[in-house]
Amino acid sequence: MMKKLSFVALLVFTANFVMAQDLDEIKKYALLGQNQKAKESVDKYMAVEKNAKKAEGWFYKGTIYNQASKDTTRQHEESAALKAQAFDFLKKYRELDAKAELLTEQNNGPLFDIYVGYASELGIKAYSAKDIAAAHADFKKGLEVHDYIFANNITGNNGFKFEALDTILVLYTAITAGELKKPDDAAIYYKKLADANVTGDQYIDTYQVLADYYKTKKDNAAFSDILTKGRKFYPKNEEYWMAIETEQAIDGVAKPALFGKYEELLSKHPQSYSLPYNYAVELYHYIYSDEMKNANTDEYKAKLQEAGKKALTNKQTVEANFLMTNFLYNNSIDIADDARKIKGPKPDDIKKKKALEAESTKVMNESILYAEALITVFEALPKPKGSEKVNYKQSLVILKNVYEVKKDAAKVAALEKKISVAE
Repeated sequence: MMKKLSFVALLVFTANFVMAQDLDEIKKYALLGQNQKAKESVDKYMAVEKNAKKAEGWFYKGTIYNQASKDTTRQHEESAALKAQAFDFLKKYRELDAKAELLTEQNNGPLFDIYVGYASELGIKAYSAKDIAAAHADFKKGLEVHDYIFANNITGNNGFKFEALDTILVLYTAITAGELKKPDDAAIYYKKLADANVTGDQYIDTYQVLADYYKTKKDNAAFSDILTKGRKFYPKNEEYWMAIETEQAIDGVAKPALFGKYEELLSKHPQSYSLPYNYAVELYHYIYSDEMKNANTDEYKAKLQEAGKKALTNKQTVEANFLMTNFLYNNSIDIADDARKIKGPKPDDIKKKKALEAESTKVMNESILYAEALITVFEALPKPKGSEKVNYKQSLVILKNVYEVKKDAAKVAALEKKISVAE
């Protein structure tokens, strides 16, 4: 009996010795940076069923696979896959060893290193190479590692801890989702940022993209909420907020019901320039549309002038002044045409004709005021846009036509000179 016990003990000792030898060999290869041999050795070791039940082997498999992923001769896809496996192996180690002493001894460096590998190394490298799909996958995986570390209250060197939200990495994940034309995915990540009320120039797309997304999805409650946040955090971007709010409000609404929507918005945003300007443009196109050719448009003409004046009260621009100049000039011609149509000799006919002629002259004179205001605004611009140059020249032509009607030869000559310079 005594001999048998000794023999069994010897077998146990030998098995433990072989196991220790295997781990020593794995550690040696890892220490020497012979990653392929270390990987082969640890794979062989972990293929033994009893070894796979012990925590230590999973730690070494995780750290060795992570090191192997850094081999620059590997393709991106292979490196990313090795990192994913390394992460799974280290999670397995922590499941089997509640104290996770081997990780703790290294200040959990291997886990943080996997996070950095995905977020900064693989992800940025793939994005720089314009492999957006790979970059997006890497950033998502980096977030998964980050969230695992945070959820498990894992600390790094000097007690370092992650914040609950890795704002930059979430942003990168959202951006790459957008570039991959995956709006639903992008919205998930942008929403994380918006819910955290992030601010700063680099995060403005968070609110703009979500506003457009919710508008497209017709999620009015979410759209209203994100618009409120966008205006609060980025008040200088009011033109965008106003434009997208207008788009949302008038979507699918036909004219003339459309104008009621503009009126509602105007009551909410009396200081807006773009809103009354765009309203005036819509009215202009409606007044001169084919469907209104034989209709009475006086009501809409009055609304156009009111909207145009409101826009210019809030901001003097070439475009709004041109809109008013062009409209008033055309309207004066319309009124003059109405006057010419009256042929009757009756006193009432003559009276009505004179009243229309006086009105035409009055409206034409108003067009002069806006044309001159346009010239003042234009000449003060350091670098006029192409459209502003076009509107400037057309206003000069309108002024010349007006002064031809008034038979003011001197002003006509001066304007012809300006027109030739503007060409």
